[in-house]
Amino acid sequence: MGRLVLILIFFFSVSVWAQDALQGLKDFFQREGYVVKVDANRVLIDLGREKVRVGEEFTILREGKEIVHPITKQVIGRESQQVGVLRVEEVQDNFSHAKLIEGSPREGDRIRLLAKDVCFDGSEDWFFKLRSVLPELKREKTCTYTIKELKDGIGVEYRNSPVAFFQTQQAVVQGIERASLEDINLLARPRLLRALPSLPLSADLCDLTGTGKEFLVVLFSGRVEVYELLKNDLVKRFDYSLPAGVPVGLRCGKIGTDGRDLVLVNMVSGDSANSLILRSVGDSFVPVRRNIPYIMSVLDKSRPKETFIGQRFNFRDRFGQTVRLSLEGENLRETGAFLAPRGFRIDSAFYFGDYLVFTDSIGRVRIYRGDTEVFSTEEGFGGSYTLVEIPLEQGKVNFIFNPPGTGARFLNFNMAFVVKNHTGIVQRFLDIVKYSRGELFVIGERRKDLVFIRPIRGGNFEESVQAVLTTKDGRVLVLTGRTGTLAIQNRGEVYELELRAL
Repeated sequence: MGRLVLILIFFFSVSVWAQDALQGLKDFFQREGYVVKVDANRVLIDLGREKVRVGEEFTILREGKEIVHPITKQVIGRESQQVGVLRVEEVQDNFSHAKLIEGSPREGDRIRLLAKDVCFDGSEDWFFKLRSVLPELKREKTCTYTIKELKDGIGVEYRNSPVAFFQTQQAVVQGIERASLEDINLLARPRLLRALPSLPLSADLCDLTGTGKEFLVVLFSGRVEVYELLKNDLVKRFDYSLPAGVPVGLRCGKIGTDGRDLVLVNMVSGDSANSLILRSVGDSFVPVRRNIPYIMSVLDKSRPKETFIGQRFNFRDRFGQTVRLSLEGENLRETGAFLAPRGFRIDSAFYFGDYLVFTDSIGRVRIYRGDTEVFSTEEGFGGSYTLVEIPLEQGKVNFIFNPPGTGARFLNFNMAFVVKNHTGIVQRFLDIVKYSRGELFVIGERRKDLVFIRPIRGGNFEESVQAVLTTKDGRVLVLTGRTGTLAIQNRGEVYELELRAL
């Protein structure tokens, strides 16, 4: 037990130090101060030797009115206007003299570092991490600032001179073996971000602008809504009314040619799939292609065009033929068969590394590597409030679609989350769709082709989990749904999970 505790302390240190390095870099490039005195074109600022270097430039900002959130009525910031630029010429211990390049500053104006060009020299892994806090980071060698990946940390050079260093890892403790994910019990603490106006059917995180910024795109009955992700909130940006039909799923992926995510809206109309593809244009969606006879998905967002798959669906055969798809302009075509395992359903399918994970028609989570099944649960998983009513000669049956899981990373471990929604008594006996609770399970790898699945402590939610998603910077979002006796009582909520190891 003591050995495991020591291992966990080590990995917590690595994780925390890595986050500290990212936060340190963010703070470095967001340095701020104030104008203390203005004398013609000479400006005195309150940043001293440890904060600035000769030659660095700062934007001068003047604060205006408070910005009040229209929903919460809380003050979320202030309007600011750029009123000038200054360049540091002389640095003292507690203050500096700067030359006014342009504008007309006043005493009390705020200043912020103006880092026009920042380059990175290092691995793709760290380049991806740093882009989450420095979106304009470039892979060049002639920038004013250069971030370098070093053996035990991240360094910053200003005009080829070292100016900052942020440590990212401890030296490896001799004799300590790496703990496995299976040794760790995960605890999830949900934090409510926002209540949704009605029952969410599906959702995904989408780069709608091609800039790397993610938006939460939520599918409701009859419409799609787009939310901007903030640190502690979601702000609705726009919505789109869907054509006639029953929406049953939503996925995003870079399947086009312009570097942005397109939105795959899966629908059933009549007795078969009748889906569409949307592209964002400003604060709106426009259809790229309609009347698609497949339920579609991008199974791996790191390989969007390679894993753009469609599966036919109709009331008689349910899920059937599976094909690879490609989109060129508005031309959607089949490019060959996707050799899916028997019982494959695309509604819940996703790739976790080399493993193909899906929930089959009897509720088993099945995991394949290539054409070999490496794991299958015995108990039922999946289920959701996303369904289509299939008419029969006598009455009807509710065909339920399952939410897909998602890959994630925690304490340097790769893992995946899958959903298990527990049916209520009325569903089991009366075919009324109702859930008693939703639960998250984690999938991990013991070693190659040997995986495990187990519940996350605290990962229980009232009624149904409709979607579980992971942002590029590692945030885990969960969308839940509840139903009432009347349709107007249906609603949903968005949570962010705070993961801890026990």
